[in-house]
Amino acid sequence: MNRLLAILLLALFLASPAWAGTVDLNSATQSELETLPGIGPAKAAAIIEYRSTLGPFTSIPQLDEVPGIGPATLSRLMPLVNVGGATDASYAAAQATAATTSDSAASQPSQSPGLDIQAAPAPAPAPQGAPIQQQVAAAASGNLVNVNTATAAVLDSLPGIGPSKAAAIVSDRDQNGPFSSCADLQRVTGIGTKTVANLAHLCTTR
Repeated sequence: MNRLLAILLLALFLASPAWAGTVDLNSATQSELETLPGIGPAKAAAIIEYRSTLGPFTSIPQLDEVPGIGPATLSRLMPLVNVGGATDASYAAAQATAATTSDSAASQPSQSPGLDIQAAPAPAPAPQGAPIQQQVAAAASGNLVNVNTATAAVLDSLPGIGPSKAAAIVSDRDQNGPFSSCADLQRVTGIGTKTVANLAHLCTTR
């Protein structure tokens, strides 16, 4: 009878998934986490706070990012925890597969022989002598706008430049002269470094 019982228990163990009996870092309660070696109430609370703030764990080694848990504690916990059913063994296998895939991709040529890849040409400046509607359309399509000659209507079409800032640009250049560069737009009241950065690919002063 004892022999039969032992055989049944062995069969049950072999049929159980690899992660059976381990603690899921993403669903374990405070008390369940405290059953792990080296994990007391404070560290268990830190694990729960980490996953509540930053989202669920995606791998077991990520546990090392929890305050108070270092490499030594992590090494003891690796065989005792899982992440959504993935154990340390399955994680290691996934890492090995990813490394093999990465090495294979690195051995491939980055470019087909004879393929000549050239950078796209820079957008042409908007024709400053064109009608207002044409200049506005050019600005909206991504062409360069000359901030020293563009009208307020054209400047208004630029990202981050509304009617008031467009009027301020025209007023500033009338009073202080042309802008030496697009970065010089920061001298206009209401225009800061962020707005200038957004206009860098659309602006010209010539």
